Amino acid sequence: MLSRNEYRAKDAVGLAELVRSGEVSAREVLETAIAEIERLDPALNAVVMRNYEKARDDADAVDRTAPLAGVPLPAKDVNVHVAGFPTTWACRFFAGAAAETRDSLLVSRWRAAGMVVPVRTNTPEFATEFVCEPELYGPTANPWDLTRTPGGSSGGAAAAVASGMMPMAHATDSGGSIRVPAGCCGVFGFKPSSGLVAVGSEYGPLVGGLNCDHAITWTVRDSAALLDATVGPEIGAPVPHAAPPGSFLAALDQPPGALRIGVVCESPSGHMPTPEIADRVDATVRTLEALGHRVRPWTWPITDDFHESAFVLWACELTAAIADRAEVLGRPPRAAELGPLVATTFRTAARMEPDRWMRARKTIRALQVRMAESMADIDVLLTPVTAEPPLETGLLGACMASGLEAWNARSARFAPYTETFNVTGQPAMSVPLHHGADGLPIGMHFVGQVGEDTRLLRLARQLEEAAPWAGRRPPCPHKTPRQVLDAL
Repeated sequence: MLSRNEYRAKDAVGLAELVRSGEVSAREVLETAIAEIERLDPALNAVVMRNYEKARDDADAVDRTAPLAGVPLPAKDVNVHVAGFPTTWACRFFAGAAAETRDSLLVSRWRAAGMVVPVRTNTPEFATEFVCEPELYGPTANPWDLTRTPGGSSGGAAAAVASGMMPMAHATDSGGSIRVPAGCCGVFGFKPSSGLVAVGSEYGPLVGGLNCDHAITWTVRDSAALLDATVGPEIGAPVPHAAPPGSFLAALDQPPGALRIGVVCESPSGHMPTPEIADRVDATVRTLEALGHRVRPWTWPITDDFHESAFVLWACELTAAIADRAEVLGRPPRAAELGPLVATTFRTAARMEPDRWMRARKTIRALQVRMAESMADIDVLLTPVTAEPPLETGLLGACMASGLEAWNARSARFAPYTETFNVTGQPAMSVPLHHGADGLPIGMHFVGQVGEDTRLLRLARQLEEAAPWAGRRPPCPHKTPRQVLDAL
């Protein structure tokens, strides 16, 4: 049997190596993962669905020569359908949905690589917030401080990886939902270039193309290995996205070279980070310069006028998903079945003018052009991931009592850097380089040129070697749900 300590010492690539060598079986890896989930999740509420029996059957059938053979991969409860699990979007209106009988395209690629899906992880309702506090499942806690958010929307994924339940977790990103929780939880979060990883959704590219599905991982090589397993266009895509030649994992053996790196602490909308986070940006600059990179100040070519356009895209998609569910149930959602943010968005979308979608696309296209022009003379951009440490649980949700405008303003104060790069489609990543005086993680946000995912991953690997983070684990005290609730 694979021991807890052996399991926790391995990343996903390391676990797959054990399975391929015959030293352990995929079933043994799974059983150890299940034990860790059941040991740690009562304190965190990162996991919202379990199907261990199907996972055991899947593990027994794994081809041990597969590249990620036997690796347990939790699926976030949005975007993808996983056979044997319902998809609820963490929404009360979808509670009681039937288990899916077929996998989405992305899930089928996970399985082809040898991975097993034992659980689904928590997310805010419809993945709409930078915290993880859905009414349906309750809040997920940050392993570094159980009174703080793990970030959102992939909060369950980040908490699962940071606590050591599993070395990698499926995550999605339409406005920062991979990078913000990775930054809050001290793990690695990579958002690929738009279109690089197909989901296989019935809606096509999600959130009008702003969304990217990938993962939060413990190590950089795990992220690269998962990209190798999942890169590919949507079936029937009229313009398939061309993946870079070769393997992302193999590419990590080469250094990134001397890069031209721009740095900015101010957000597009004028928000500044806390002094401590700004200090960590300065420390990152010193590390980059010591590695031979050329770093210089950079200035945004935009103000934060694109958020409304991005809102139009995800509000329309959210509304379509709710309409589909209403058709299944034969009735519209009741008042208690949508959380405050989703209900407000649903009502707002119903009042949108017919031309609003195309006006939003026009604004987004202009931003893409301006950002491409402004970054023409740098290879990579450095910003903070968030402007503040992880928020206290409940703080952001309470803002909805004052309306959508108040919620938007408070969200922007917390995480004003990430959404721009969903709009532009650029690859971006949160690298867990620092901690604050309070012990909470502080992530650094790096953005590359569209299609230059390999360059960005090589930089991440170089930073991982220069300032290793794999040995840092949160205290994650094992508490009962009652103790956690009292702490919150």
